[in-house]
Amino acid sequence: MIDVKLCLFSSTPDMNALSFVVKVLTGRIEELPRRAVDWGYDGIEFMPDPERVPDPVEFDAVLRASGAVMPVVNTGRMFAQGLTLLDADPAIRKRAIEGFKRILDFAGHFKARVGLGAARGAGIPGATLKEMKSLASEVFHELAAHAEKSGAVIMLEPADPGVTAFINTVEEAMAWVDRVASPAFSVMLDTYQLADSEPSIEHGIRAARGQARHIHFYDPSRWPPGVREEKDRLDWPHIMRVLREEGFQGSGSVVLAPEGNPEPAARKSAAFLRRQLGSEAEA
Repeated sequence: MIDVKLCLFSSTPDMNALSFVVKVLTGRIEELPRRAVDWGYDGIEFMPDPERVPDPVEFDAVLRASGAVMPVVNTGRMFAQGLTLLDADPAIRKRAIEGFKRILDFAGHFKARVGLGAARGAGIPGATLKEMKSLASEVFHELAAHAEKSGAVIMLEPADPGVTAFINTVEEAMAWVDRVASPAFSVMLDTYQLADSEPSIEHGIRAARGQARHIHFYDPSRWPPGVREEKDRLDWPHIMRVLREEGFQGSGSVVLAPEGNPEPAARKSAAFLRRQLGSEAEA
């Protein structure tokens, strides 16, 4: 059995106006945790507006009332709002860093982890790799220092080249974890990236050296795992076996179905993943 808290990607209604790559559960803050639990999940991976982060005390009360957890806060909507940490424009970069720090402060109240994926941006056109690394080192060290003070942990997420040209593999992400060398700077996994950018999914999972504590369960079909099993591109039993062998534990999040009523698909995916996580059988 793999000890994982299952979460739904969630955000406030204004998220619907953004051009985001996947569909997430949206609604009033008072509704989100309750709906996630009712649909079979342990809680939510929340995506706040970086410029209007909720009050953590009020948010905590809502979570407690619903019995939900929030182990991870997602910064992905920063990219959709034009705020990227490694931006060519110093003014945008400054706003992005300030927004990310607000999210770290929010997450720190819950001792939660904060994903750093698309928020770093697609890469600066014309910049050399040396220039990108120099800027990233400055930004990552600044954010890690803030995370240490806030009580949050940053998780660097490698992403496929369709998202960013900078840090595409788990090995590249782990090199940054080594370089920043902070207890508040770690790594996370995403099954889409593992399938798209690694020599193999197994290679990518093992490259995290057991340090990953969060994973996005995301099939390249853009549907939640197990909803249309005959069309899933990923071998979920194999993925779970490798995670089990690596001693993975922590949390995992799921997106909503890209079309139709999201509730039945979300319920079906939660049940499917719990069966997979609980299976000790060799696939």
